Amino acid sequence: MFDKKRFFIGTAITVGASLVIATIIYLLKSWADVGAGFTFTQQAFRNVIDGLTLSGLLGVLTFCLSWLSREGAFDIISYSVKLFWYNTFRRNIRQTALPKTYADYKELKHGDKKESVLFILIGSLPCLITGIILLIPYNLM
Repeated sequence: MFDKKRFFIGTAITVGASLVIATIIYLLKSWADVGAGFTFTQQAFRNVIDGLTLSGLLGVLTFCLSWLSREGAFDIISYSVKLFWYNTFRRNIRQTALPKTYADYKELKHGDKKESVLFILIGSLPCLITGIILLIPYNLM
């Protein structure tokens, strides 16, 4: 199925990266809004919400893009670019490792073991959910 240790390490790294991105977004927005004084006001609370939500959303979108890529959504683009590149800059395209047809390329590409990237989604969702939940008390202020 999948390696549990590798999955947990990937999840921990994703959570850490999401929190670092959230902190950077918070600091940049606070610096732009408040200036030198970092006081916890309603605007600072909104900056926390924005940082958490945006970092979580970035992780979820990264998961979606990598999942689409793994499922072959961009295979025809990749094969076409490689074929164009080899036709433009190589004398004999058949001396390269590029398969003769797109069907061969797709079979070669998807014949490998697919690695799970679910840890990206699981590591990013807590930041996204926390940001959305914190939005409720912010709107009640």
